[in-house]
Amino acid sequence: MNPTSTFRTTAPRRRLPAAVTAAALGAAVLTVVAGGPAEARSDLAAPRPGDNAVLQWNAQLLDSLRAATAASGKNTPPPVGPRAMGVLNACVFDAWAAYDDRARATRLGDRLRRPWWQRTAANERAAVNYAAYQALNDLFPAQRATFDKKLRELGHDPAAARPDATVEQARRAGTPAAVAGASCGAVLRDRHADGSNQLATPPYSAAPGTYTPVNPPQDENHFDRAALVHPERWAPLVQNGVVQQFITPQFPDVRPFVLKDPKSFLPAPPPAPGTPESDAAVAKQLERNAGLTDRQKAIAEYWMFPAETSGGITLDWARFLSHRDRHSLDEDVKMHFALGLAVADAGVVIWDSKRTYDYARPITLIRYQKSGQQVRGWAGPGQGTQTFDGSRWRPYLPTPAFAAYVSGHTGFTATGAELLRLATGSDAFGGSALVRAGSSKFEPGHPATDVRLSWPTLSAAADEVGTSRLYAGVHWEFDHEAGTETGRQVARAVWSEAQRFINGG
Repeated sequence: MNPTSTFRTTAPRRRLPAAVTAAALGAAVLTVVAGGPAEARSDLAAPRPGDNAVLQWNAQLLDSLRAATAASGKNTPPPVGPRAMGVLNACVFDAWAAYDDRARATRLGDRLRRPWWQRTAANERAAVNYAAYQALNDLFPAQRATFDKKLRELGHDPAAARPDATVEQARRAGTPAAVAGASCGAVLRDRHADGSNQLATPPYSAAPGTYTPVNPPQDENHFDRAALVHPERWAPLVQNGVVQQFITPQFPDVRPFVLKDPKSFLPAPPPAPGTPESDAAVAKQLERNAGLTDRQKAIAEYWMFPAETSGGITLDWARFLSHRDRHSLDEDVKMHFALGLAVADAGVVIWDSKRTYDYARPITLIRYQKSGQQVRGWAGPGQGTQTFDGSRWRPYLPTPAFAAYVSGHTGFTATGAELLRLATGSDAFGGSALVRAGSSKFEPGHPATDVRLSWPTLSAAADEVGTSRLYAGVHWEFDHEAGTETGRQVARAVWSEAQRFINGG
């Protein structure tokens, strides 16, 4: 199959022209109130009573990420959420593939292909449900009671799950629970050894010595120019007395789901400080920060991802498209399979770029270069724009605990947007959001009036996500540009590889 074609379907699909706008879609407009997609969803974006099993379990994944964040008090590391998307949807796909006439499972191939008389819609749904149940129990073992309840709501008995079923046992039993158990079990065993350290204590923690910063910590409120040994490199910040630790530095070494050579997707190096491109980026960030508008601040806050991470929002986009295009279960299995693998593998490439180039964040490089000079910038909540010494420059939002290049927000959402464009055959989206006046958590009383955001296309939505981090003051233009191109390249490569499994090639 041509890698730019859409999924094989069993019934005609309604298509929307690429030029469709949010206004033209009318009722098919995603409306989300202030706080961002992780905190509030419209009826259209939210799970519906009639949603198929794929949509329901992916919604459960996002809920589980939020529950894990609430329980630990720590946000999900950015590449961990996308990896969970990959694990869940690989398990679902591999179990579903046993009931399709062409699809080939990622781990077991066609070894569990069921005879034609067992390929019923009921068996297919059951296999999907048991596989998703098994995957989420593995990813979030503390939430088993939640998953038990979910499985019962879908008409299945958790006691009937066969998570330890072997291939031979699944063949003999021939039940969806056994098929799902063997299929998903093979995926989970493979992922336990992928280098992510899922089973470490705490989960996803890095081994000592995986990454050592070249710069000593910098107090966020008291910049020490002399201590910044390598101003072009990442420096951990001391925030509220806590020293940042580079988050999940082991992810460049994680084995991808389908990319054969993740190093080949590594972008070109970022510009060295003092070069015209770097100086232009510094000047642009200073100008932007000093002139932040209500709309720009609203965009910066809207696209923060407190729990789902910047890959998880693409599941909301996928649900929106599924509702809009009236997907079947088969179509959503395939689309979410490719999407999950794409954002998971993007996490490996993005984190490889961050660890390889170890590039400085604006808060340290701008302070270093402008220390002793008067600059204009945002002075803090409620203080507006003022003139002060460059060593006191600050971003609008907090700076994350890992290097800048490339932007994770950009890379993950560019990957997801491009994959969904390939899957649906169109860049058309049609989502919008409303940020309510006075809803800001960082600037009291802002925005002064309601701010309407809209995205006629998937690429426009992804671009705004990346741009939001420029408004936030935590990234450079070249972080965003390289992240966009890297994400799109990963999506195209994964989409092409996914076709081999979808069509049994």
